[in-house]
Amino acid sequence: MKSKLISLMAALIAAPAMAAVVQTTGAGSATPGATHLVYAADFETNTNLDNPWSEGGLTVRHTGFANDNGGCGYAGLDCLVDPADVYTEKFSGNFFGTAGTNAYVSIATDGPNLHGIEFAVGSGYASIHVLWQTLLDGVVTGTGRASLGSQLVGEVLGLQDAAGFDEVRVFTFDSATDTSGYSRAEIDSVRGFTIPEPGSLALASLAGLGLIGARRRRR
Repeated sequence: MKSKLISLMAALIAAPAMAAVVQTTGAGSATPGATHLVYAADFETNTNLDNPWSEGGLTVRHTGFANDNGGCGYAGLDCLVDPADVYTEKFSGNFFGTAGTNAYVSIATDGPNLHGIEFAVGSGYASIHVLWQTLLDGVVTGTGRASLGSQLVGEVLGLQDAAGFDEVRVFTFDSATDTSGYSRAEIDSVRGFTIPEPGSLALASLAGLGLIGARRRRR
């Protein structure tokens, strides 16, 4: 009985850690090892500065000044063509950004919850200091900060959570210690990952086999 109680207590203590959001950096760092679905947004066709913007199963929106995500990177312009432009190397072509007091960029899934996400981060400041939040049904499930170096270089930020989330909010401030104030967040190359439930994978496999069988019968 005592050993069972100890095992139960150990499981309860471990449970929150298992469900915690894991922060990573680098492209591919938050990609699940298991079979997964991928959702992608690159903003290349958002030349009208739409807010919100829906692409690849994701909806991206921002708070802050209306259409403040204009400027370098929009209307099909790749700022890397002109070295004189202040631009992050991790971006390519159009990006999505905002500015304003406590302004943030929100990335939300249009379908199943996400178990991982990666996105390139830039900032309107010389150095990139990110504050991020993950949410599920409007409730914050995780939060963290990262200093990602020079705005001219940029970095890919990754987040993983086995329990799942349906939204990420991204702020960038001018100091690593700031948690509020004037935020100038910019993102690009968003990749969201969902690990389907085993039952969903089985149904998808059966559907695929059914299609194959139907094609064979037609022949």
